[in-house]
Amino acid sequence: MINEQRKRSLSARNMFCLILAFALMAAPSVLSAQDTPPAKEQKKEEKLPSPKELEKAGKSQAPQMTTVEALAELVIIAYGGRDQLKKVRAAIQEEGAIRLTSDQGDITGTYVVRAMRKEKTWLDLMRTDLELNPPETAQRQGAAPSVKYTIAYNGASVWSAQNNQYITPRTEASAAYRAQLTHDYTTLLYYKEDGSKLELRDPETVVGVQTNVVDLTTPEGEKTRFWISKSTLRIVHLEYELKFMEDQPPVKYRVSLFYTPYKVIQNTLVPSRRVMMQDGKFAQEMTLSSAQYSAKLDPEIFQHLQIQ
Repeated sequence: MINEQRKRSLSARNMFCLILAFALMAAPSVLSAQDTPPAKEQKKEEKLPSPKELEKAGKSQAPQMTTVEALAELVIIAYGGRDQLKKVRAAIQEEGAIRLTSDQGDITGTYVVRAMRKEKTWLDLMRTDLELNPPETAQRQGAAPSVKYTIAYNGASVWSAQNNQYITPRTEASAAYRAQLTHDYTTLLYYKEDGSKLELRDPETVVGVQTNVVDLTTPEGEKTRFWISKSTLRIVHLEYELKFMEDQPPVKYRVSLFYTPYKVIQNTLVPSRRVMMQDGKFAQEMTLSSAQYSAKLDPEIFQHLQIQ
């Protein structure tokens, strides 16, 4: 019985790794050397506020806010500002490369994430399409050279497909996918719209980077901890936990966001690479190659597989 429970638990975690192959972020301590992008990478029409401008904006807003709210507002400005974020990220499409770990070796491939914002982040529509290449060891044992996997949230439930055939997602897979809507760096950027509560924790220095630490709790009780660079006001790490089985401890996830090479899309800052650790071990890496904001998306793509 114990062995069977362990197998179920490991299966749930492995499935989560596969399905979460597409939406998390963060940059560890190496940001101290990389946090400031080369000037030549900043286009004139895509210039974000300087630290002095951020400080000035914070002082002008501080009297109406708590300390932690003022900090969050500065972070929002650092990513482009509330109005700009609302305008250009109402519909997005991001593409890139992904690397996942497995018992037989690394799984590599590509991802496409499409999303449309609703009134609350946990109601956002989202779809992820993966094309994955199993490890050579698995292919020698008969595995297909590539696997297509789709998973989406249509506003009410999660559905999925493999190699263009609908499949019923496991309960753990559905929970893991929906968790991305409430445990993301953008969750902090939309704290006010969501009605989430913020709490300022003691500051920490992580591998040489001085950070402010903020706990966010959504109205539904979902908790995420954010580490914010004091020098750049960028989110460099986030952590959260998911409990898949009542008789098993929760799984802890830590996402690190990297901003090199520097990417500013429609005057909003975007992490260029995201690395996820699962219970202290590497789980996945996502490297952004291109993104379209203010994208023209047909809402039907979140409802049906055949719509592309």
